[in-house]
Amino acid sequence: MTLLEKRMRGLTTDLSAAVSRLAENDVAPKDVHRLRTTIRRIESLVSYAHPDLEKKLERSLEKLADLRKRAGRVRDMDVQIGLLTAIANGSTAKDRKTLAELLGKKRDRQTQRLVSAVRKLKESKFFARMNRIAEKAGAVADGENRPLAPLEEARAQLAEMAADFASHENLKISRLHAARISLKRIRYLAELAEESAGQKSFISELKTVQDAVGDWHDWLELTGTAEKRFSDRVNCALLREIRALLADRHSTATSSITNLFASVPAPARKPPRSEESVRTFARHA
Repeated sequence: MTLLEKRMRGLTTDLSAAVSRLAENDVAPKDVHRLRTTIRRIESLVSYAHPDLEKKLERSLEKLADLRKRAGRVRDMDVQIGLLTAIANGSTAKDRKTLAELLGKKRDRQTQRLVSAVRKLKESKFFARMNRIAEKAGAVADGENRPLAPLEEARAQLAEMAADFASHENLKISRLHAARISLKRIRYLAELAEESAGQKSFISELKTVQDAVGDWHDWLELTGTAEKRFSDRVNCALLREIRALLADRHSTATSSITNLFASVPAPARKPPRSEESVRTFARHA
């Protein structure tokens, strides 16, 4: 069994466990998060290996992406509810309760849809097909559609990101959001490599930055929710508090990612992927 097949089978086992928990209507935040991150790791592995998949297997990956998005909607509510508990300002208590109740109702609706989706997957041939994908991904020979080893590929992608960042003066919200997603994808790619001190250090560095940018994004989402709910109140204390916290997280995120990119060596030339490989990578990213 190749390393990639071993990784894929381990992820499929994790996916099955997460789906089973959620199918029992036990929609705990940790299980929703586990489902979402496991799916992203699977998508990253398949994009890297780029196996030749038949249409039924491609459709299974599409169902997986849909499930990730549903889990993401529940996860968004969980995160925002959690952030509200971090605000200790007594004058905002009533508004925090109002917002938490609103988010709780939204979570309940999204939870029902997520549970329905996982139950359908559990009753289908989905996991048999995932095992088939694992076989195909693990069977792809080195150098075939993936010219660089996982850690080398991850380092190369980070270097390209850093070079692109250096060509822009400002890190706008849209670019910071895109960088957050790309860093997450690069980290999962690096996790496919053989464990080593260098791999662990690279992943740790990425995770630190990813957490900082992710924290900013979570507060950005909560700010949007609060602004929509309290748009008719110019002097809402909760809005002022959330916006101040958002500004602080934005400063931390931009500083963190700027420092990371400044420390990355210039990108080296590498063998190009095939055109089809690039399209597949973009689709699953």
